[in-house]
Amino acid sequence: MFEKIKIPRRQFFKLGVCGIGALSLGPRARASKSKNHQQNSAKKATVRIAVVQQETEPGKVEKNRRKALLFAQKALDNGADIILFHEELLVGYVDNIKELAEEVNGPTTKAFQELLKGSNSLILYGLTERQDANCYIAATLVGKSGVVANYRKTHLWWKAKGLRHEPDHYLPGNKLVTFDVKGYKSGVMICYDGDFPEMTRSYANLDCTMLFWMNNRGSRGYEEVRNLARTNSMIMATSCCCGKDEAGHNCRGGSNIVDKNGLLLTEIWDKEGIIYADVKPAEVIAARNNNPWWKGQRGDIYHY
Repeated sequence: MFEKIKIPRRQFFKLGVCGIGALSLGPRARASKSKNHQQNSAKKATVRIAVVQQETEPGKVEKNRRKALLFAQKALDNGADIILFHEELLVGYVDNIKELAEEVNGPTTKAFQELLKGSNSLILYGLTERQDANCYIAATLVGKSGVVANYRKTHLWWKAKGLRHEPDHYLPGNKLVTFDVKGYKSGVMICYDGDFPEMTRSYANLDCTMLFWMNNRGSRGYEEVRNLARTNSMIMATSCCCGKDEAGHNCRGGSNIVDKNGLLLTEIWDKEGIIYADVKPAEVIAARNNNPWWKGQRGDIYHY
């Protein structure tokens, strides 16, 4: 994918491209342009994040999808710019994952895309992805035009037997994925990925201001998120499932949103629902430049 390089309109005219000379703006035009710039800046300043905590019934794809669409519609009605669901949203952990897995541009992505028509919002959901004969644990970002980005879990959980011994069932991804939310660079990781502090630090090194962390386990509460957010000056939204898992164990959830200073903005435990937070990613870079755990790095001596 190529990044388009755009020359600002004023610079375009100043350079005299195609023989066009410099553009002179009158006082009224300058005032109008300044006002529009302020309005656009104010509009971009706040991002409304919605995190959905949903109970997934393992193997019940259609039922899980219908419920997710209802949650997504509610979040959109409440002005969400991006909606985060949990890992393995549709399938969970079941024996017949290859039968139930979907392609990236499959029925669930298309259903979310249809829901997003006429909107600039985004939905990030946990997909059990099938490509040819292989399966991946994926995080798929959907907009009104379809798939915006797709991340494949890079760290597969291995210290378990059966369905949750992930290397037996899935292939790992091999790269980080970034995307924009209202012009702010963001990243994503899945469950075990986030247990490695290097993941959050790597996204910070890529200049991400927001990080979305989806999970499918008993809980993933604020205490496990706080230091990652604080030491990297990273706004973090973390989702987890709730209810009963494939073994009948109760999952408490603990989905949360944490600000750039590691302070808890909102959380949800022991029930389905949606939490919201209005965050200001534009403030992250300044905070990072004053963060002792960021500024004190010695990248020149860290080796693996």
